[in-house]
Amino acid sequence: MEIRETAPKEERETIISYDAMTETWHFYSNEPKHIRKWSKFIQHVDQQAQNQYGNVSVLEGDLDSVNVTISKKRRLKLTDEQREQARKRMLKLQQQRKEKDN
Repeated sequence: MEIRETAPKEERETIISYDAMTETWHFYSNEPKHIRKWSKFIQHVDQQAQNQYGNVSVLEGDLDSVNVTISKKRRLKLTDEQREQARKRMLKLQQQRKEKDN
């Protein structure tokens, strides 16, 4: 395995492509966040490199038994009342955890 520095943010990319002839998805990335997310689905690794800290900095291979779906991030639009209720729920959970730890 070769050693490569992690790419600067402006040079990072993730490419997921589909080959209809073989019915396989191919994955390439030098974006650490995407490598961590998709590495468990790589069946045959074609290329892999580590940075000086031992983290995978480049990963390329075929995805195994996955249905690739890309969707828009959903952002909750809460009313002030809903936001207040959520805040109270979080406070209650935090208090329960503190009591449990003590």
